Amino acid sequence: MMAAASTYRVLLVEDSPADAELVNDMLEESREPALDLTRVERLAAALQALSRERFDAVLLDLGLPDSQGLSTLRRFQEETGPVAVVVLTGQEDVELGTRAIQLGAQDFLPKAELTPALIGRTLRYAIERQRSASELRLMAAAFESGQAILITDVRGRIQRVNDAFTRITGYTEAEVVGRNPNLLQSGEHDRAFYDRLWGELRVHDHWEGEIWNRRKNGYTYPEWESITAVRNEWGQVEHYVAVFHEISEQKRLEAELEREASTDRLTGTCNRLRFDTELDNALARFHRYGTQTALIMFDMDHFKWFNDTRGHDTGDRVLREVTDRVAAAIREPDTLARWGGEEFILILPETDADGARELAERLRRAVGDTPVADAGHVTISLGVTRMGTGDDADSLLKRLDNALYRAKELGRNTVCYLEPETDLEDRAC
Repeated sequence: MMAAASTYRVLLVEDSPADAELVNDMLEESREPALDLTRVERLAAALQALSRERFDAVLLDLGLPDSQGLSTLRRFQEETGPVAVVVLTGQEDVELGTRAIQLGAQDFLPKAELTPALIGRTLRYAIERQRSASELRLMAAAFESGQAILITDVRGRIQRVNDAFTRITGYTEAEVVGRNPNLLQSGEHDRAFYDRLWGELRVHDHWEGEIWNRRKNGYTYPEWESITAVRNEWGQVEHYVAVFHEISEQKRLEAELEREASTDRLTGTCNRLRFDTELDNALARFHRYGTQTALIMFDMDHFKWFNDTRGHDTGDRVLREVTDRVAAAIREPDTLARWGGEEFILILPETDADGARELAERLRRAVGDTPVADAGHVTISLGVTRMGTGDDADSLLKRLDNALYRAKELGRNTVCYLEPETDLEDRAC
């Protein structure tokens, strides 16, 4: 028999040529979907065939040259995976067939009663029952897994949830059955988000992504969720299955890694990479919306002397103490970044020239008026400027550096402000 695309593959384990020919003839006359028959004569050969190939069903004679009776079925089940087994018996072996079913066979067929319709129908039902049993075992295993599972009907009413769902959300199955999953919505996503989700489900029968939901206790949490539409044999959606797991720890680790990648380890300020991003964003806002933005660059006066005479440990403590004092004096939207060595830059959104100069003077006093442990009085010099209409990052930083240099020239422990050249030619410190 030739295999077709929709063919069921059947392994016949039968040592009698006459009985094998009878089964083959019956299958050829069957009106069931095409059945591709492979025959072996011994149990050992059957086990070998199943180790090499996949079969949908096995017609198993219990009286073989190398195995007899129910021990044949037991050994077969021990050494093979899940496959539909239909036992072939003699006319007088009905009790044997019944016991075979009790041991796990899908059905039995007395050889003397075989008809094309009976053998074809029995094999089809056996295959379908075996597949259903496998699917049920798979579903049971999934429901016992660490992944939360939620099943709804086509109208979105919850029908089943598993223990992992209860563990993550706090809701028991009794509390949610018949309700809509929107009881979990956190308010973190807008209507457009859910419109996109359902749009993708309607087109592709699947959606997967990160979503924030709310537990029964009111706390929100992130999860990674996969939703699949389940269709019946007529192509109609019958159920939706959502599988998800909480990713709070993953998000925490991601945030920690991102923080480490953008933070100076010694001072806890933004590093150069983070500063570049913040400056680009500030410039973009300034040029698009005209948002007043100022910058301050400062460094420690005579810092090399601290390192050379007091040691690098003291120098590090001085840097940390100075940046802590500066950080305590600025606002939440302001960005404090380590530019390099003992140089630092502040980005000050919504700040004009006067505001920036006033802040710079406060910072100078905050650092210089109180001694630093093991280092005495420390002073800083500060350069100040604001964004101008012709500025890019290079021109802005060059002017800021010039302002700091001028402050050093004026004797240190002072503030120097430079106005953008494109706005005003006068420069003043």
